[in-house]
Amino acid sequence: MYADFDTSEPPFSLLTAEQRSKVIRGMDILFIPAGHRIIEAGKVSSHFYIVDKGLVEERQPAAGERGRTVAHYRDGETFGSLAVLRGRARNTYLAAEDTLCHALPADLFREMVFANPRFGEFFHQDLATKTKLVAQSGAYRDLVSFNLARVDAGCMRTAVVLSPEDSIRDAVEIMKTTRSDCVLASRDDNYGVLTRTNMLEAVAMGGHSPEDPAADVATWKMITIEEGEFLFDALIRMVRHGIERLVVLRDQQPIGLVEMGDILGFLSSHSHVIALRVEAARDFSELHHASKDIIDLARSLFAQRVNMRFIMDLLAEIHRRILARNFEILIPEHVRAETCLLMLGSEGRGEQIMRTDQTNALVLADDLDWPDQREILEEFSVRTEQLGYPPSPRGMVVRNPDWVLTAREWRDRLQHWSRVMDVEAVLGLSAVLDATPVAGVKALFDPLDQWLVEHLPREPQFLARMLKPVTEMEDAPVFFESGSRRGREIDVKQHGIFPLVHCVRILSLDAGISASNTFRRLEALREEGVRDQSMADDLTVALLLFNRLRLGRQLQRLEDAETSLVPAEVANLIHTENLPASDLTLFREALREVRALTGLLAERYSAE
Repeated sequence: MYADFDTSEPPFSLLTAEQRSKVIRGMDILFIPAGHRIIEAGKVSSHFYIVDKGLVEERQPAAGERGRTVAHYRDGETFGSLAVLRGRARNTYLAAEDTLCHALPADLFREMVFANPRFGEFFHQDLATKTKLVAQSGAYRDLVSFNLARVDAGCMRTAVVLSPEDSIRDAVEIMKTTRSDCVLASRDDNYGVLTRTNMLEAVAMGGHSPEDPAADVATWKMITIEEGEFLFDALIRMVRHGIERLVVLRDQQPIGLVEMGDILGFLSSHSHVIALRVEAARDFSELHHASKDIIDLARSLFAQRVNMRFIMDLLAEIHRRILARNFEILIPEHVRAETCLLMLGSEGRGEQIMRTDQTNALVLADDLDWPDQREILEEFSVRTEQLGYPPSPRGMVVRNPDWVLTAREWRDRLQHWSRVMDVEAVLGLSAVLDATPVAGVKALFDPLDQWLVEHLPREPQFLARMLKPVTEMEDAPVFFESGSRRGREIDVKQHGIFPLVHCVRILSLDAGISASNTFRRLEALREEGVRDQSMADDLTVALLLFNRLRLGRQLQRLEDAETSLVPAEVANLIHTENLPASDLTLFREALREVRALTGLLAERYSAE
């Protein structure tokens, strides 16, 4: 029976035009009353199904009549592929309510799987591969090329290198001839950066003559990037250092320059403007004004379908610079020279997207004399709130004396936590394991960071206690677990992000990995052979998906409520009924990956 069926969404968008036409001609429409068994566990399935309207429930076989429900499928979702391809169904599928389905005969479905490898891969491959196929299919055809662009000849300017004998006057003439805003000076196999501003200041205010060697006024500490690195890494590096160009290296030799303006040709955002205004802020008022545009930046990047990893990295770097600049403006210079400000939690991991709870701590030099410490740190916390970062509900902020300790006191605190291992201790250790220095003297934190890696216990009993916040969590309702039911919501942080991040944190601790960022922890676990590439890739994709859905929800909430803050109780709630079928499929797979990971760790550390 001919069926009017939309093939513009994956997996059908992976088919050729001719194949899509054949599928449409072979498709049937079936009405399935509530309670009817569509596919029986252990039996052959006659069709591959796509839910048009209604709800289908998947149940594991059990001794009882009902069995355990493991998933729901709603409008636009598919089921029954493995039952067709394997020759028998592992589970039972039944209509949870009156349901209308498009049904593709098993023979025709198998024909498409074997005739089109990309279509077939969608039903066989892991989450990472499936996500890539969805992206390529057209579901994310607005995704900009920026996320894959690399530093190469197409985006950089050829480096103009002066000879050691060239004067300032020579440099000016060479810039005119080559139409360059920046050239490189050379001396003794070293290279420095020379701009028009360098030379103007040197001649006008520095007492130099136009005939002096150009190398004398060059900046010899270059910020560089290797040819072939991702372009978004170049932008983040510029934001971090407050500069507008990088020197591109090949085999440690400069070959070109990549400019901020050139990179921004890929993006219609003003991230560099925000970053530069943050760095230039002379007082709190200017800093507050500079930070107001973060939401617009996030909205712009999200609307352009920019790679989520880039969005997270860029926004996290700007958040860090805001906090650091607030610290630098308020804290006296002599105090900053004997303190180290830490960001904890998602901020410390570099995984903060929108403004969320501020979680921070301070390491003090053992002999620091700071009489007005309490008053200034109270003001710092208040100002941070005014910048849009509400305080941690657990009190993990520097206005709380428990989170302001000398280096020696911090080491004693870590040792105490590692012995008692109650809820407070696990949360405290987790927070410090994620810590990143953002202001002051980083060297104060280095011994603590090293102690965590070298001395924190790795016995199974200890790691099992670390795992308790995950294993003792109340299980999500099954329609949350499966990502389905209409009119319901899932807390993506509670059931997705937190257990994934915490389990990866524990695996990294067990393996002696010092990275604080979850993505880098996964990369290290894969390189060390602790996790296979497939699982590491799937967890990476799952975390990116969770954060993309979370950011979309938060931006929508901000738009609907016309506010600058998203209440914590709704910031993480994903309305599954509003998700496209492709997103819902990936969401279900991602939640299953997290459930598999937590189960694996629970078994591993309890058994040992």
